[in-house]
Amino acid sequence: MPRSALLRHSVAAVAAATLLAGIGPLSSTATAAPVLATQAGAAASLDPWAASAALTDGTAIQDVLDVRTAKNGAVVALWNRIPSDHSKRELVVSVRPAGSGTWGAPHVLTTTAYERGNAELVVSADGSVTAAWVEYPNDIPNHQENPGAAFRMAVLAAGATTWSTPVDIVTDPDNIQGGKLAGSPSGTLVAVWRRNSERSSELYSSVREAPGQAWSEPARLDEELADMELVSDPELVYSDQGTATVAFTQYGADNDAIKVADRVHGGTGWTKPVTVSAPNAHADNPTLTLGQDGRSTLVWTTWESPEGAETTEVFTQRPAGSLAWGAPEPINGFATGGWRKVAVGPEGDVTVLGVAYAEGSGFRALTATRSAATGNWSAVKTLSTRSASEYQFDLTVGSDGSAHAVWTQGGSPGRTMTSSRVNGVWSTAPTPLSTNTSGYAKGQITVGADNRPVAVWEQSTGDFTTQVRAATTAPAPVKPLPKWRDFSGDGKGDLLALTSGGTLTVRTGSGAGGLGTGASATGWPATSMVVPFGDLSGDRCNDLLVRNSAGVLTRYDGSCGKAFSPSGTRLTIGSGWNIYNALTSPGDLTGDGRTDLVARTPAGELWLYADNGAGKLAPRVKIGNGWQIYNTVVGVGDLNGDKFGDLLARDTAGVLWRYNGTGKGTFATRVKVGGGWQIYNTLATVGDITADGKADLVARDTAGVLWRYNGTGAGTFAGRVRIGGGWQMYKTLS
Repeated sequence: MPRSALLRHSVAAVAAATLLAGIGPLSSTATAAPVLATQAGAAASLDPWAASAALTDGTAIQDVLDVRTAKNGAVVALWNRIPSDHSKRELVVSVRPAGSGTWGAPHVLTTTAYERGNAELVVSADGSVTAAWVEYPNDIPNHQENPGAAFRMAVLAAGATTWSTPVDIVTDPDNIQGGKLAGSPSGTLVAVWRRNSERSSELYSSVREAPGQAWSEPARLDEELADMELVSDPELVYSDQGTATVAFTQYGADNDAIKVADRVHGGTGWTKPVTVSAPNAHADNPTLTLGQDGRSTLVWTTWESPEGAETTEVFTQRPAGSLAWGAPEPINGFATGGWRKVAVGPEGDVTVLGVAYAEGSGFRALTATRSAATGNWSAVKTLSTRSASEYQFDLTVGSDGSAHAVWTQGGSPGRTMTSSRVNGVWSTAPTPLSTNTSGYAKGQITVGADNRPVAVWEQSTGDFTTQVRAATTAPAPVKPLPKWRDFSGDGKGDLLALTSGGTLTVRTGSGAGGLGTGASATGWPATSMVVPFGDLSGDRCNDLLVRNSAGVLTRYDGSCGKAFSPSGTRLTIGSGWNIYNALTSPGDLTGDGRTDLVARTPAGELWLYADNGAGKLAPRVKIGNGWQIYNTVVGVGDLNGDKFGDLLARDTAGVLWRYNGTGKGTFATRVKVGGGWQIYNTLATVGDITADGKADLVARDTAGVLWRYNGTGAGTFAGRVRIGGGWQMYKTLS
């Protein structure tokens, strides 16, 4: 289960109350609090990918074109389906409804004689999804191209289960290429495309102001310059402020320039294109992206003459609502020759993914990220482990800032691979998604409403057939929470024993009331204060808190059966903890199911540190005074069967008192357990070592004999039972 799913409820404010009858009220002054560490823990891991599901039967040629997530959480996939004889092309969509793990039956949007023409999915703010594509109605099967083109669209309205009938955005007797569509929050749609005629190409746009209205007459966007007769396919975004922006390359005899034009909400049309690339340099292959924070990001490739010179990827941005672009800057060490994907996270961090050739290693999938906070690019990271396909990759970033990449990795077969960046760290090894045993696979990726990546890809099923499959991550099977004081992972309570020589041993409960010898580790300073704890790290194994002689408190992560080692996985909780002369864990004090910590000062102040649900402890809350009258304070788990942790305290006269936890971060009025407990130099909780479901207690006398007190489940104990002698070999038992 992801750590975020284990986030606890905030600790309720603890009412100031006197916990000891007859002892003074809470003081208005308090001992200075220890410093809690603020460094992050280990990076969160991605849940494993679930088995993929087939969206098609694999008897035709499938070509995945796009996959997007609608505002309502539905995931939509778009692909071409072509018979093995290439007699036609069907443009097909399938929808996985919001909250469902099942894909709907494929729906054919259009059927054409030939598969040429781009297609894409457009997500609108109203929750609808539009499929937009270019088709050539006069083509003849088997790759016979003829003049005549149509830019078309069909809509899946928010909450709808059927697509609208396709309609024409624009038709042209000659040629249309690179059609792009984008929509504003108000419902306006803007279409841009490249019109080819003989040896020239021009950029055009048409606008539909509202659903049901007609599209405007096409308007030319590029400049009619004598030395710039050709333009590239356009890039298009539509901001939340209602500004449509198009970016394209205008090719000239001496140089090629990246140009940008805008159509501002409420304006009279498109602005005159402005050049954003450097003068007297070649520039091409623009990628225009609208980030989650509203910033527009533009990346392109540039190089100096002569042709074939080394290329550089260049980046620029502009804030939401602005038309002014920042100064272009090179992407640190990232050069792919123009084939890249760009995604912008919720904080404005820009991530690029591309494939580049490196001498000696071939083509590799590369990524780099620019921090919005610092303005610095990360070092370029290689994601692929083998040769990668130059054009077959995709990138997405979720609203939680996690990035997810897919690419085709070469070999026999070529496989669709994925890698994810969670908490700023990319996974150490890519995960294969496709299941093909021959041929190739290539795919696209998006992020669902739950921030889980969803990948859709095609993979070979034969020499001339492919199948579309989809997969997403799913929570790993949830292990049950560990039993109270179970460190060996066998479901029985255990005791932690530390020798003066620094050996820490798990004395394992037998289930019949005895304590065996489990895992041990050496190297612990004899001055260590060992505090057995619950699962603070969220890995479903109980953890250990250790305070060293300098007052630093550290979490050591349990591994359900392995020894706690000074060099094991650990996380610093904070410093200054030597102000306390007792640290103990009663179990769950706040009613959220998570283990908490109690600390006492020499002056008798009692403080609660609740598990903060993120691997550390929440700031302390004072819950009592007067606790200096006790020479022993020990947390014992749930003694009375109410599911909340309880506390035992022994006074100097040897009387043992029980404090029942209320589940609200406080303790009820004390109850006398019995007298004569001064004969013991150690009281320690062990959880359930008798397998009766009730928390037990052990006590060591001055002769080194260890005694067991069986819990009754009603807050009391049965008569003592001798476990054995020789326990004076341990400096501490906890």
